[in-house]
Amino acid sequence: MQGVAIWMMLYHHLYSYVTEYESVLPFMQPDIVRRIAWFCKICVGIFAFVSGYGMYYGMERQPRERFFGRMFAEYRCVLLRILKLYGKLWLVLLIFMGVFFGVLKRPFTPELFWGNLTALNPTYNAAWWYVEQYAKMLLVLPLFDLFLTRFDRAEETKKKRLFYAALVLICLILIFVGRLWQPVLWSGLLAAARGLRISFLMIFIVGYVIARYRVYQRADHLLQRLGSRLLVCLSLVLIGMVVALRVALATGPAYGKTDFILTPLLVYGLLTVCSHARALETFFAWWGRQSTYIWLVHGFVYEKAFLFVKSYVKLDLPGYLAALAVSAAAAVLLGALERLPGRWIRARHS
Repeated sequence: MQGVAIWMMLYHHLYSYVTEYESVLPFMQPDIVRRIAWFCKICVGIFAFVSGYGMYYGMERQPRERFFGRMFAEYRCVLLRILKLYGKLWLVLLIFMGVFFGVLKRPFTPELFWGNLTALNPTYNAAWWYVEQYAKMLLVLPLFDLFLTRFDRAEETKKKRLFYAALVLICLILIFVGRLWQPVLWSGLLAAARGLRISFLMIFIVGYVIARYRVYQRADHLLQRLGSRLLVCLSLVLIGMVVALRVALATGPAYGKTDFILTPLLVYGLLTVCSHARALETFFAWWGRQSTYIWLVHGFVYEKAFLFVKSYVKLDLPGYLAALAVSAAAAVLLGALERLPGRWIRARHS
């Protein structure tokens, strides 16, 4: 699914604000192209959904004998996932700074560095905002998972209930004090809630819930009696309905209010179709493996480092495929560079 999402992401960023467009297809006018690009914003929902879905299995592997022991293990798991993503970000950042500030002699502003290093204020590449969002979603997840987790021992269940009662009480006190006496605290709470980007957090949680309760597997079990051909046809209809509804609802390039409902339906349809088309599944699986680095570098591809690609955007499909190809090449090189230390260590010990 990440492979499909990364193709959508590049289309979204290339054409969301297009005013001129040249195509061999007469119906591909600028307004239609923008509408398609706005639909492709659902790529963020796909990434969030897949992350939540996959993280369920990471949470499920953690020990469940003790409440606080499981909490510690889960936070260790999510922190390692977050650190892994930041490691990729820092590798891209290091190369970016070397090229733009070292080779191209662009002016360096120290005040902007920390915002990009932490992804809290990504001025070098606006697409890095999702690094912070990913970290926030993962940090919230253990609290949600532990709430749903059952413990066999009565004393651990009691610890769980006391913990969540205390958490709710603290939240209520903060809301009460902020609303009535401390406007600054209330403003901070509202800013924190907005910073969570609830629409994407909901998609992430929906992905986790669907994995936990095996919704897709149950749907497959119910629908498999229809036969593979009819199932694929129904999946294509489902995909078409989601696309049409999302295009009709989108009011701008940042629209995502209904994605927590539409994304699971779209993902199920795409998974079903790909499972019956192995070549397509293999193709997008490869792109999925490159998707993280493509996401981290594609802004440089068409905005900075490869301006010639940006100049060919009006050429319809060739410009889009060129941006994809150059981003993928950069991702492959970065992946190889990331693996070099591990290979060197293994070589030293062999």
